[in-house]
Amino acid sequence: MADGPAPTELNLDRRARSLRVSFDDGAAFELPCEYLRVFSPSAEVKTARARGDVVTDKQAVNIERIEPYGGYAVRLYFDDGHDTGIYSWESLYRLGRDYRRNWEQYRLELERRDRAADPTGERRVTVLLFATLAEKLDTEKLEVALPNTVRTVAELLHQLRRRGDAWKDAIDPSRLTVTVNRQFAESTIKLRHGDEVSLTPIYPKAED
Repeated sequence: MADGPAPTELNLDRRARSLRVSFDDGAAFELPCEYLRVFSPSAEVKTARARGDVVTDKQAVNIERIEPYGGYAVRLYFDDGHDTGIYSWESLYRLGRDYRRNWEQYRLELERRDRAADPTGERRVTVLLFATLAEKLDTEKLEVALPNTVRTVAELLHQLRRRGDAWKDAIDPSRLTVTVNRQFAESTIKLRHGDEVSLTPIYPKAED
């Protein structure tokens, strides 16, 4: 930023999927990787947003590496392959300052998209079951309607366990690998209308 605050810290926390940016005017921001990916300053994303397209399904995205760019910006490399965003100090400051407003606007855009996809307002996800899980439950795929109380992966698994004793025994969150839209997902990941959730059992390691 020509005459604005300069960065004093740029720290990536991969476990938390967030980038901490501090500036010499005392401002400090924790910017989620999903937020940085959705609001990438790349021409690709800007063009999509200008068309009214919303970048979605980036809840589990992470930053693989950060490279300096021209002394006034950084280039962020995301693990979904996106690497064309050049984040100037000014844009990072603005993204931090306007985080709440931007994220609320993004949430509203997602809700409008979901209503357009399903005018009834109902949220539905597809659940795919693999390996012994499919055998035990005698199905490989099911469509699940999500009530308002079910927002996250953990809450979906809890809902599935309530389908009966066989489901309660088979759906053990501690022994499952979960992906959402083919990206590994933690239990706190929020689900959206049209998501594809895959459940694969984790087998215990054989003892020597």
